[in-house]
Amino acid sequence: MPPRSRRSRRIAALSPFIALWLATIGAPNAAAASAYGRDLYFVGAYEHQVDSRTCTAASVAMMENLIARRDLNLSQSAILRYEQPRDALDDATQRGSDPLGWSRAATYFSRYTPRPTTYRWEAYSTEMGALRRAAKQLAATGKPVGLVVAHGTHAIVMTGFIATADPRHARFKLTYVYVSDPLGHTHYRYAAALSPLDTYLELDATPTYDTAWYGRYVIIVPQD
Repeated sequence: MPPRSRRSRRIAALSPFIALWLATIGAPNAAAASAYGRDLYFVGAYEHQVDSRTCTAASVAMMENLIARRDLNLSQSAILRYEQPRDALDDATQRGSDPLGWSRAATYFSRYTPRPTTYRWEAYSTEMGALRRAAKQLAATGKPVGLVVAHGTHAIVMTGFIATADPRHARFKLTYVYVSDPLGHTHYRYAAALSPLDTYLELDATPTYDTAWYGRYVIIVPQD
């Protein structure tokens, strides 16, 4: 083999640096390709609450619309009337409902969808623990999750999320959540660490439920 030219020797010397540069450029694309996202939202699913008492009822209506993939025209007043005798609120004048009433109504009104669902409230000691559970169940069932926000005084719906991997099959980091707020954004993306989910600080239920919810992060979760 004939001796290489000076130019060839210079290119050979630079080859490791070129390879490293190309690998660095490719890394973000590889990471992006491994991300997993799911969002159930569609325009017809959104429900604006009809008055100050119906945030949980509007959220139930949205959740059923998302499951059915169409607007079911459910009555928020009818949903609230179902919730209130079945919740744990211990007040003389029912102002709205609570996680127990919300979960029971979400279960009952799912009969109007093609995919009847059992919903239950769940309480977690950390925000990220609650959101990770929400993401896992949303991915596994294809159904939305309720989030109790404003320290127990408001209800919104988690319609989707973005994570570093599919929660059904791998360890993952949750990066974003999508929500619909019956008194706010029809559809909004939050960084997971900045989600509106916060600790439940209401003390207007029976002692058993006050103890179960107070200071914890409460979500309404599809079980099947």
